[in-house]
Amino acid sequence: MYKILIVDDEKMIRMGIRKVIQWEKLGIEQVFTAGAAKEALEILKEHSPQIMITDIQMSEMSGLQLIEEARSLQPDLRVLVLTGYDSFEYARQSLRLKVQDFFLKPVDETDLSNAIEMQIRSLERKKAEAQSFLLAQRTRGVAEQMRLEAQMRDLIHRRGESRQLLKDLHEHYSLDRFSGYQIVLIVPQLCMHNQAAENNFQEMSMKNICISIVDAQEEGITFFDDDGTIVAVYFLGEEGDSVLEKTRELSEILQDEFDCKPKIVIGSAAERLDGLYVSYHDARHLLDTEKEGLQDIVQLLGEQNKNSIFQDIYAELKGIMCSNIGNTEHVLKAFRTFAKAAESYNLSRQTVRKLCFELASAIYFAYLGEAGETETGKLDALSKSLRSASREEACEVTEMFLSQMLGSQEENVHDIVAKAKYYIAEHLTEELTVSNIAVSLYITPNYFSRLFKRVTKEGCNEYIVRKRIEKAKSLLDTTSLKIGEIAMMVGYRDTNYFSLAFKKHTGKSPTKYREEIQGVSEALSS
Repeated sequence: MYKILIVDDEKMIRMGIRKVIQWEKLGIEQVFTAGAAKEALEILKEHSPQIMITDIQMSEMSGLQLIEEARSLQPDLRVLVLTGYDSFEYARQSLRLKVQDFFLKPVDETDLSNAIEMQIRSLERKKAEAQSFLLAQRTRGVAEQMRLEAQMRDLIHRRGESRQLLKDLHEHYSLDRFSGYQIVLIVPQLCMHNQAAENNFQEMSMKNICISIVDAQEEGITFFDDDGTIVAVYFLGEEGDSVLEKTRELSEILQDEFDCKPKIVIGSAAERLDGLYVSYHDARHLLDTEKEGLQDIVQLLGEQNKNSIFQDIYAELKGIMCSNIGNTEHVLKAFRTFAKAAESYNLSRQTVRKLCFELASAIYFAYLGEAGETETGKLDALSKSLRSASREEACEVTEMFLSQMLGSQEENVHDIVAKAKYYIAEHLTEELTVSNIAVSLYITPNYFSRLFKRVTKEGCNEYIVRKRIEKAKSLLDTTSLKIGEIAMMVGYRDTNYFSLAFKKHTGKSPTKYREEIQGVSEALSS
């Protein structure tokens, strides 16, 4: 994603441009605005936008002067010029400054959008060319690869002058000294039982496969250490891309290729390149102490505990969501807790995408089972949305999916409860249970029970009893029917049970209630 800066001393113009262009579709993540050249230069220093749109006529410093100053800070900055003056001199100076495009105000929204899109395409081409060049250098240039591997060995074994070594790695191979790295050791000999010469061939084959996966996808650098162990140095991404997840995939590929899993050991994360030897020695220590262990992938105890704790949290939240399908607010609250936990535990975007889909699938099928819905294609649409999503986007997309799915259910909740109340009123003399009411509504008893309680604030059985007692009171008050007959008319086959239920709700037996009501009526009529 790219960043753009809009500079114009007229607020209406700069804010207008900001609002009318569909930045996300163009691939622009951040849009900055400035009302003067000085402010624009500060934004360039702090945020380094790749594209700048600027007016020419501004107070303090003209747009042309701003371009010169900006280019001294960012030589590759791409510039689009806006002006209200149809001046040849302005156009000539803009050409001298090598601006990418020149527009007269008022600029057409579509023309400006197309011009911005062209700049982004150009940036993408340049980026791809640079990546292709570096990739060709590393994966095809045998001499360069050998030189890189030798320098990486020197780095992890702490040989030579470290400052010069770090400088060379930065200048020749674009390794950022201040980015995060993590060592992974791959030990093929632990799963090989052939002769030494064949083992050497298999070790080289295994290393080449690692290069084709790790190096070629620009996820790290693969080489042999001094002991002949395969070392993969993974680049740690901004979104906490999980090295564990990547090594699991690598382990499965190597197992398919060699019919056995190698031992893989993960070192600690290094915040800087010069701390890589610590990650390496942590991994070597784990390897030396775990050689006879049964685990295929070994990592530091703290990382193992962290993964175990998160799995417990995830399982608990998944259970909460699936068992509360009738309560949308409860489900979404639990999902937001999952999203916060995923961020706190710095899960990789790949892991988050996977877990989001697992959660959505589990909740979706629980919803189908309880609500009786049969709509198809929803999970396919979610899967497509998750494929290229970042960690935050994956959580946002999944929450939206759950909200829409369960939200459509919310629209039907009150209708379901209303139908249930009508059914109860019509069948009050019959045997009424949560189960047979749910069956009549084509939903599960658990789902119906939760919905009814949430909407009415009382359980369905409690509601049925209350309605039966209300009808019984009316019959006792207005008729001379026997207590047994009234019990039958309000759905009780057992007169004693009816009497107990009536007394519990009114504090009096049916007979006592009738005597008191009729006594009051006689007193009023005399």
